[in-house]
Amino acid sequence: MVQTSLEEAAEIGTILASSLFNNIPPCLSLKVSVILPVRNERENLLQTLDALRQQYDNSGHRIPYDQYEVLLLANNCTDDSAEFAQSYQQRYPEFHLFVENIQLSPEVAHIGTVRRLLMDAAYNRFDQLHKPDGIIASTDGDTEVDKNWVFNTIEEIRKGNDVVGGRILTRPESSVSRQYYLRDVMYKHLVSQLETIIDPIDNDPWPRHYQCFGASFAVTCTIYDLSGRLPVVPFLEDMAFHKALKCIDAKIRLSPLVKVVTSTRIQGRVDFGFSIQLKQWGEMNEAREPVLVETAGALFQKLHARKLLRAYWLLDENEKNNDPDILHEAGEILMLDTNWLTEQAGATSYFGLFWENTEQELENGPWAEKWPKADVTSVIAELREKIRQCKC
Repeated sequence: MVQTSLEEAAEIGTILASSLFNNIPPCLSLKVSVILPVRNERENLLQTLDALRQQYDNSGHRIPYDQYEVLLLANNCTDDSAEFAQSYQQRYPEFHLFVENIQLSPEVAHIGTVRRLLMDAAYNRFDQLHKPDGIIASTDGDTEVDKNWVFNTIEEIRKGNDVVGGRILTRPESSVSRQYYLRDVMYKHLVSQLETIIDPIDNDPWPRHYQCFGASFAVTCTIYDLSGRLPVVPFLEDMAFHKALKCIDAKIRLSPLVKVVTSTRIQGRVDFGFSIQLKQWGEMNEAREPVLVETAGALFQKLHARKLLRAYWLLDENEKNNDPDILHEAGEILMLDTNWLTEQAGATSYFGLFWENTEQELENGPWAEKWPKADVTSVIAELREKIRQCKC
C-alpha cells in the first residue's frame, strides 16, 4: 500500500516536473542547474540568493551567468518567500534565477516530492540541450553556499566523478545540542579517515568528509537517471538517494573544497531531518543520555572485510573459482555463511549493492552481539588511537 502511494507520487511528480520552468529555455552553455526547494524561508532567502548569485572561480573571476542557473520552487508557503524571490529576480535580471510557486496536496507536500520535482525539472532542461553530462546541484533555502561552490563542483565532476557531496558547516552557537553535534561530526570524520586507510577509493582520497545531503550535493544527469532518480519519501530523501547512488557504484567524491553553511534551527520544515536531530540531541543532553555508535574494533573489522569482498568482486569468474579463500576470510570476519556471500556476489550487478545487502544481513546475525555499540565519547578516543596505529 505504501509502495503504491510512493509510486503514484513519483508519477505525478514526473508529469508536473515537465511543466515547470518552461517559460525561458536553458542557455546553450549551461553546465550546472542548481535546485532550491523553499517553504517559508523569507528570513533566510536574501543570504541564500546572494551567495548563489556571487559565484567565482578559484582565481577570483565571476562565473558567467550563462554557465549556471537556479531553479527555485516555493511550495505551500504561508509567508512571502515566493514574492521575495520574484522581486529578487527582477532586481538582478542578469542572474539566471527562475521561480515557480505551487500548492501541493497534503499527502505529497513534503521535501521528497519537492526535491524530486526540482531534480526532474533540471534533468529535463539538460535533456533539451542533449547534455547527459549536465550537473544537477542541490542546496536548501536556509543555506549559504561558498563563493567557489559552483566552480569546485564543476571541477570535481570534471575529474571523472559522478556525484559530489559538499561539506556542510554550521555557525557556532551555544545551544545544548551543540556538544552532541560536534561529537557526531568528529566521530563520522574519523570513520571517514579510517575508511581511506583500510579500504581506500581511488576517486575519493583523503582529505574528504562524510556528507552527501540535500544542502550540498551534485550529480550528473546520466547517473541521476541510472540510479532510479531521487526517491519520493517524506523525509531523509537525500540519504535514500545517497544509498541508491552507492548501490550502482557511482563515483562519489566527498570534497572538502565544496562547502556550504546551513541553519541550526530546531524548528524544521520536515518531519525528520537535521533540525529534529538537533532537538533530540538537546533532549539527550539534558537527560545525560549517551549516543551509542559502532566501536573502533567493529569498524576496523568491517572495513577489512569490505576490502576483501571488493577484491573478490574485481576478480574474473575463473579467478573467483580458483581463489575462494578471500570470500571465506571475509565470511569469518563478518560471521556470515560463505555460500550466502557467494550467492549474493553472483546475484548483484554492482559491488555497492552487494555490500548494502551484506550490511543488512549483519543486523540479523551474531555480529551485533559480538560488537555491541558504545558511547561515542570513548569510541572517538579509540578511533584516534586506531588511526595512529594504522599510520605507523
